[in-house]
Amino acid sequence: MASRLSNPSAFGPPAPIGWRPLAPILAIQFIGTLGYSIAIPFLVFLVRDFGGASWTYGVVGATYSACQLVGAPLLGRWSDRIGRRFVLMVSQGGTVLAWLVFLGALALPVDPVASFGGAVLTVPLLLVFGARALDGLTGGNISVANAYVADLTASRPEDRQVAFGRMGMAASLGFAVGPALAALLGATAWGYRAPVMAAATISAVALVLCLNLREPAGACPEGPPSQPALTRVLHQQPKRCDRPPAEATAETTSHPVVRALLAATFVLFLAFNLFYAGFPVHADLALGWGAARMGMFFAVLSGAMILAQGPLLRRVSQRLAPSRVFALGILALIASFVAFGMSSEPTLFAGAIAFALGNGLAWPTFQARLASAAGPEAQGAVQGAATSVGSLASIFGLVAGGLLYPDLGVALFWLGAGLFGLVLAGIPHWFTSAAA
Repeated sequence: MASRLSNPSAFGPPAPIGWRPLAPILAIQFIGTLGYSIAIPFLVFLVRDFGGASWTYGVVGATYSACQLVGAPLLGRWSDRIGRRFVLMVSQGGTVLAWLVFLGALALPVDPVASFGGAVLTVPLLLVFGARALDGLTGGNISVANAYVADLTASRPEDRQVAFGRMGMAASLGFAVGPALAALLGATAWGYRAPVMAAATISAVALVLCLNLREPAGACPEGPPSQPALTRVLHQQPKRCDRPPAEATAETTSHPVVRALLAATFVLFLAFNLFYAGFPVHADLALGWGAARMGMFFAVLSGAMILAQGPLLRRVSQRLAPSRVFALGILALIASFVAFGMSSEPTLFAGAIAFALGNGLAWPTFQARLASAAGPEAQGAVQGAATSVGSLASIFGLVAGGLLYPDLGVALFWLGAGLFGLVLAGIPHWFTSAAA
């Protein structure tokens, strides 16, 4: 009996993971993205009203990514040492505080401090930069949440694709509700203050939900095990004390497949952020859209992504190999970026749907591939490294998107389509045998 209890597989294969174990982290994912996405429809207009130029919107986004580049690996390593739950709480607390700083910016007069590159630096605009920096420094919740999901699916790696798809569904639902809620709240007498207060409140609710996460025992009474220098340089996280040591942990992030996947992460995030930086400016300057139309666009995009990351991903993944699912998603993303270069509004909304379908199929599949390549002992390390790489690419993409749009115009989206083409060409190498 003792041997059977120590070996759960003696009772048969583990049952497929259901919705219940994922419910708390899915709720946190939903509420966190809901709070973040509320700002999407009006942030570009708010930055402009605070004195920013066309490039300033991208730099505001890059500020978050630059600070996340520093904060995410540190929080990731911390999560492997003391557990995912507490680090998620710290991260979410930083988000709440950042929204309060943002709210304070709205209460101040728009007094100029200096001017640079056609932009007027004002006190509220500087506070917006500060709020994004604070949220970025504590923004390790993405990598830690992904590591949490990988922990839950450790006994059934075949469930990871579906589990990450559900995480994507929760995020997409938040992104669908957020812009619509912003449009409703922004039309009240409170103006921009209403959606910002809602974002702060929603983020506080997510902080409370972190208390419901189930954390496996893993405290290190004598501190984390020692690590080689290479491990620390590569942002490898300390090993969990409640798990047997893995001899190859230090080599995981330097494995050719993992390195190739991290390179693909960079290219993917670079292309995505050319869109996120360029399209709001394009909608404002070239299309003449307001916050309501912008909110509708992103609500349609996020609503379609819910279907893509849920029933569509589940059915397609049952019939096709992960590499083919990923390829279909990348092809849809290429088509969406071509559509964003058109002037017809129906074509633009069709591009939003193609973007949603492509992202919904490609990204959860890619996350599952990255998790399988990492192995059980290096989830936090590889996810933290991926978040850092993504943040670095986001910095380049957001800044480049804002700076290049005035010169390139819609050709910026064609550049993004070319980047996705590079990802498509690398699929045979990235979906080879597991790294560990």
